Amino acid sequence: MAFIQDIGSAVPKNHIYQSEFAELYSSLAPSQDISRKIKFLTARSAINKRHCVEPDIRKLSQISLSEKLDIYHINAVQLAEEAIINNSSFLAHKDKLTDIITISCTGMQAPGVEIDLINRLGLPTQIKRYNINLMGCYAGITGLRLAHELCKNPNRNVLIVSVELCTLHFQNKFNDDYLLSNSLFADGASSVIMSSDQKNSKMKTVDFESRLIPSTLDEMSWKISPDGFLMTLSSEVPKSISQSLEKQKLFNLDSNTVHWSIHPGGKQILDSLQDILNIDSGETAVARNVLANYGNMSSSTIYFVLKEALSNVNKNKYKDMVGCAFGPGLTLEAVLLRNV
Repeated sequence: MAFIQDIGSAVPKNHIYQSEFAELYSSLAPSQDISRKIKFLTARSAINKRHCVEPDIRKLSQISLSEKLDIYHINAVQLAEEAIINNSSFLAHKDKLTDIITISCTGMQAPGVEIDLINRLGLPTQIKRYNINLMGCYAGITGLRLAHELCKNPNRNVLIVSVELCTLHFQNKFNDDYLLSNSLFADGASSVIMSSDQKNSKMKTVDFESRLIPSTLDEMSWKISPDGFLMTLSSEVPKSISQSLEKQKLFNLDSNTVHWSIHPGGKQILDSLQDILNIDSGETAVARNVLANYGNMSSSTIYFVLKEALSNVNKNKYKDMVGCAFGPGLTLEAVLLRNV
């Protein structure tokens, strides 16, 4: 097991209200029917605003992939650094960090973000480096699992950094996949410090579960093209996830004997899971708040939810919490956490 010391987060200074986005996106639509559909989807998204490094979606639809990746690297490093500095346990662990895990599905290059962070923050140059790329929204759980394995060894202190600039890959396209994904995704970064030492921690990782849901390969994908990264996102995703959870409980636990931290992939996902798990609305309140104020920041989003859970750990009715996230595959990743 590994002990979570703290979680930090950061978002770009720029943001766009969902109502503003709807007006701008619908103004580009090729027909009145599609314009109305955009406004309908955004109005029922349960998102108030989303943060973005570049709020001008017209500009984003006109630049090449290489230009987007240049914008990504500059802004990703800055945002990731801010998320690390905002982690209250960073200074206490800075000189003792043994491993750094970086997570992103929205940009990459070599040398990568992790090397810039090592240099800018003065981290130990012998720190072991790991990159988790192109796994999508569930990769935050994958990062926790890797850190958990590393912390089975003594004297390990692991820095996890997730940074996602999803809005760079806005596509000026109007089929259902893009209408949905364009209205959901946002930019953000998170940092988690995990240790093999229990001191000053509030929660620990106990177990993990990974599922590849059968017959869902085409429901969500993330592919690289000359125009940017292209998202396929089916409206069937909430139904497929719910059916998997109905068939088999996570960790074989009664859903009403644990707390829940659910990745807010969208309002319909939260609604479906709340219903199929038969849990109180309070168990999805934090996820809904994150969705409303930040949108879906891919792999960073689950850390925003867990950060709030960590700050309220002393108020928890149950000692255990299940965190779960979903992404291309369809893949469901889950972590079982326990109060220390």
